[in-house]
Amino acid sequence: MNASSAARDRWISVAVFLAIVAIWQLLSIAYPVEAAPGEPMVAGWQVLFSRTFLFMADYWQGGLGVPAVSEGAPRSYEAAALSLLSHSLYTLTRLACGLFAGGVLGLALGLAISWSRWTRRLVDLPVQFLRTLPLLAMVPLFQLWFGTEFIGEILFVAYGIGVIVFAGTVNAVRNVPQIYIDNARTLGASQARLYRTVILPAILPEMRSTVLLSLGAGWGAVLGAEYLGAQSGLGYIIVYAQQFAFLDRMFLVALLFILYTSLSYWLVSRITERMLEWAPPSQRR
Repeated sequence: MNASSAARDRWISVAVFLAIVAIWQLLSIAYPVEAAPGEPMVAGWQVLFSRTFLFMADYWQGGLGVPAVSEGAPRSYEAAALSLLSHSLYTLTRLACGLFAGGVLGLALGLAISWSRWTRRLVDLPVQFLRTLPLLAMVPLFQLWFGTEFIGEILFVAYGIGVIVFAGTVNAVRNVPQIYIDNARTLGASQARLYRTVILPAILPEMRSTVLLSLGAGWGAVLGAEYLGAQSGLGYIIVYAQQFAFLDRMFLVALLFILYTSLSYWLVSRITERMLEWAPPSQRR
């Protein structure tokens, strides 16, 4: 693809995005129905970035010299901004912990399948069974097992990510050319060295898509985890807003999710591209 074609594609994407923004604004004008008195079903952009943003101050718990609304203070833009920042931080913390735990566990179990006959016998059937369980069906189970504990939310996210990384690792190891393994063994490589110097580098290009896929699943899982009764996080704001039909607040938080997801995809994509500079271009996609 040449530079002019890439630039044209970008301008078309920008035009489509602006068209969606305009359609939403027109829809808010053409459909002035309220879900509750004073709460529009489709909030226009001027409402979202003024009144709705200010109402985010309701979720600020106080501190840093900015009192909470629950303490009798009036709503302020400082409290609203701090509220969104603090709840975003809670959500990102759960996501990062779940990504790390699920990624490490899924990778280890996926490698164990090919490590030896005994590890395959021990790991394969139980994990294959667990990965068939629908993630959303596990929400009530985790809620009963762990209540509102932080560890339960982390384990839920780790479970959602771990099964994807496990499946991706098993598939990537199967696709390692046999000649790589045969050459390493001919040169006397031990099992541990074979995995460290041959299999792990060889599966990296294929694992890139698995990482991006698990990142998307992680954002969905962290939202589900905060439905478990968490008292903080962006999911908590959505649950609270749903109870009072505050659709504009739910939509504003959904926009934040879109922003964070896009940024995380871009960041991870850039990092993995740098890690795979040694690989042929066809394997970096």
